[in-house]
Amino acid sequence: IVPSGLDATKELTDKLHDQNIPFILLDSYMAELKPLSFVGQDSENSGYFAAKILMLIAAQEKEIMLMKQMKNGQLASKQQENREVGFKKYMKKHFPKVKILELDLPLDEDKNEYDGILDDFFSKHPNIRHCITLCSKAHIVGEYFLKNNKNMQIMGYDMVEKNAVCLRKGSISFLIAQHAFMQGFYCVDILFKSIVLHQEVKLLNYMPIELLTKENVDFYRRTQL
Repeated sequence: IVPSGLDATKELTDKLHDQNIPFILLDSYMAELKPLSFVGQDSENSGYFAAKILMLIAAQEKEIMLMKQMKNGQLASKQQENREVGFKKYMKKHFPKVKILELDLPLDEDKNEYDGILDDFFSKHPNIRHCITLCSKAHIVGEYFLKNNKNMQIMGYDMVEKNAVCLRKGSISFLIAQHAFMQGFYCVDILFKSIVLHQEVKLLNYMPIELLTKENVDFYRRTQL
């Protein structure tokens, strides 16, 4: 299960508990749901790491852009929320004077409207040179820059194909990857060990925080089996 909001996910997991059906959480760990196990990154630590890498190249900037994916006025996932906590914790500690300009891209918005939203943002903030998004949609900004010949440093998450294309073309500078394929494999493996072999399994199974660039993306393997 990839949880969204706590209340909505709990409606499902309460029914699973009532029927003694074990489940594993992916991406976001919510202790209140009492899963058999969790597989994913330490999201807060990942956001802290993302800020640290971004500021290696943006240390002289006065402003940076944070693009957020929203749903019904809230962050689209708990994972984004946790990453943002870590990101802002690093910025507050090490770069408190850098202004974080937030841009919300609503999930329920017509995707054709995104270019207009980005046009408006960059016309108001022409000095922005560095952008980060803590979700898998960095390609929205990356594709916009390719179409408009803008030179920006973009950092995002997840080795999805559209992100990989932008990374190879240079409109995205960095991606943080988390081996989604391996996460799925480990979930089934954990269920097998618990249910079939009756082995004790670990509650928290953290995936590595991996940094991809144009130079190493083609050597990133979807599996390490």
